[in-house]
Amino acid sequence: MGRKANPVCLYCAKNYRTEDEAKEKHPECYVGHNCRIKRNRLRNSGKVNAKRRQNAAKKKGITTIEPILPEAYRAELEIYGKENQFVHAIALKIYQGNKLSHQMLPQHTQGLRQPELEAYIRNLLDHLSTEYGIDCYGLIYWLNPADCPECKSKVFTDKILN
Repeated sequence: MGRKANPVCLYCAKNYRTEDEAKEKHPECYVGHNCRIKRNRLRNSGKVNAKRRQNAAKKKGITTIEPILPEAYRAELEIYGKENQFVHAIALKIYQGNKLSHQMLPQHTQGLRQPELEAYIRNLLDHLSTEYGIDCYGLIYWLNPADCPECKSKVFTDKILN
């Protein structure tokens, strides 16, 4: 394991964007070529280390392959409300691979009782199963009801009209 970077060099690399600034703030320790290389390495350590690992793997004869994501569909359910308390609205996003392919805007569920709400979610899943071959929700997010885009747009239009 390599030794830790000098804290002054680390501070200089993170806080001073140009070499002139670094020379001005730390004239006692700034050394032209060495500092330029060190500042770049400290600022971009993730990229530098990834390149170093890749080069080491090439020397050993190990080839790296790009990850291949299947173009399968997946669904994410967004629930606006407080977990285990109430549900304000339900939205759905369908992704194909990493790209958002379909989106259902939030549907307000005020006035629905729990069995009706569960049946609504089951009907959504049945529709996803027949249309896209999705048999379960990939992720379920609980979001703040104040962030509901439908309510925000209504408030915005009400403010404009008034």
